[in-house]
Amino acid sequence: METTHSTQQKRAAARGKGPGHEAPEGGRTLRLLHIMREIRSFPAQSLETVLNTFGISRSQFYKDKDALASLGFCFEYRKGSGFRITEDRLTPLQDLSLSDRVILLFALEYLSTSADGLLAAKAIEVGRKLAYGLESPFREQLLRCFDNEVTEKAYGVQPEIFQALTAAIGEGRRIRMRYCRSGTWTESWREVDPRHLYLRQRTLYLYARTVDEQPPAWKVFRVSRIREIQPTGICLPPDTRGDDGFHERQKNAFMAFLGETPKTITLRFTGEAIPYIRECRWHESQRLEEQPDGSLLLTLSVAEPQEVIRWARQFGNNASVVAQPVDEDR
Repeated sequence: METTHSTQQKRAAARGKGPGHEAPEGGRTLRLLHIMREIRSFPAQSLETVLNTFGISRSQFYKDKDALASLGFCFEYRKGSGFRITEDRLTPLQDLSLSDRVILLFALEYLSTSADGLLAAKAIEVGRKLAYGLESPFREQLLRCFDNEVTEKAYGVQPEIFQALTAAIGEGRRIRMRYCRSGTWTESWREVDPRHLYLRQRTLYLYARTVDEQPPAWKVFRVSRIREIQPTGICLPPDTRGDDGFHERQKNAFMAFLGETPKTITLRFTGEAIPYIRECRWHESQRLEEQPDGSLLLTLSVAEPQEVIRWARQFGNNASVVAQPVDEDR
């Protein structure tokens, strides 16, 4: 399992930062945006974790903190409890009218049902926050509409399950969940530390660390199969809330399966499948190649190529595998 420290190094490297690195003004601006996003998304983490993530010194961090405060984003830090935002003028939701909020809710509804990844999952949470800012009875009506159209109809997820998961993730709390396992379709109670919600192929997933098995493991659970959630009363210290390199691993996912090492697969599409393949970006690694015979090659580098093969079966005889990794276990 990858350590939290190595995960932080990867995240820092991805931003082009390293210990002692003095960023140019453009680089610093980008870092300020990343720090603001990090504190908004993961307020319970420790200051040391943030320093390691961005590869900056404590003095540089406080300079960045002052720079953000001058822009209207103020926060404080307390050891043991993490960060708390005290002012955020960069998100002036209080000035939005009823029509503004309704329009944004519809836009977020579209994003949450048509996109993939963490952003789409976050859109559901943001949509509910927009609705909470309304007066009654509009607040209750829009919340019911949003939950019905997005969490229930689109993903088959109970709104209270989604709310409980987002709260547990934000507060760093351990939960018990009654989960229906595929294949056997039996239900059992699992105890997990939830870390992230994300979307793949219009399915909402939970990424969590299991604590009811030895050794503990990082696993993916389909949220629509969670029947009930109960609190455990356990709140994890900020320094123990790593995620085993989730952000890097989920980039390689085509659907649910996560992995550190991507594998390349190429498929050939013909006939009526070609326009459909062209009109979407199925994965950030994809490469399309037009062939002299009129067919179209789609090449992907993903964690589990078998997920791609199962997905391609919907196109019947208009899809075929050209090249795939050799299964060394066979």
